[in-house]
Amino acid sequence: MKTKLLLTLGTASALIFWVGGTIAGFIHGSYNPFNDTVSELGALWAKSHVFMTVVMYLSGICGVLFCIGLAMACRQLGLNIIPPILAVSVPFTTLWAAYFPMGTEMHAATGPVLFLIYIGIILSLILWRGERLRTVRIWSAISLILLLCIFLRFTPFIAGHEGMIQRFAHLGWSVWFVSLNILFVKLLNEKYPVKTV
Repeated sequence: MKTKLLLTLGTASALIFWVGGTIAGFIHGSYNPFNDTVSELGALWAKSHVFMTVVMYLSGICGVLFCIGLAMACRQLGLNIIPPILAVSVPFTTLWAAYFPMGTEMHAATGPVLFLIYIGIILSLILWRGERLRTVRIWSAISLILLLCIFLRFTPFIAGHEGMIQRFAHLGWSVWFVSLNILFVKLLNEKYPVKTV
């Protein structure tokens, strides 16, 4: 039960991020999600700074706990735990941005760390084998494709829409967290069926 509860925090982390970010956009007042980055919602000078900081702390903490639950589930299912370890890069960078918001010198210092989740997802496609994990690999591939959309920033026809490009990357980790939450709970239920009286 503890592992399953921790796994549900993957969905909670994504929901808090997206719902909280949407509300923060309204609080901000002049925010354009297609052109403006998520960091601008938590910037020191933004009206949404305090609210978005709370959102990012909550999302980040839930994300860390989810990754712990995912590692526990992997152990119970006999799967490699490297992908969930690398997935911690997402909540880590979220917590970092909450503590060092836009407008501070250290804000962008962990930018490259986020790319560890790319490696984690690629490794999940390689290491998590077998027919029972086919759906997991499908959703992992979908998540990776969404994450790779971040490289659209180097194409001329997307230039100037940094917010939209960034949201594809956020959608990538969100889809992975939510799908792994659902699918790993299902796998645990299959291995450890609940006994009825």
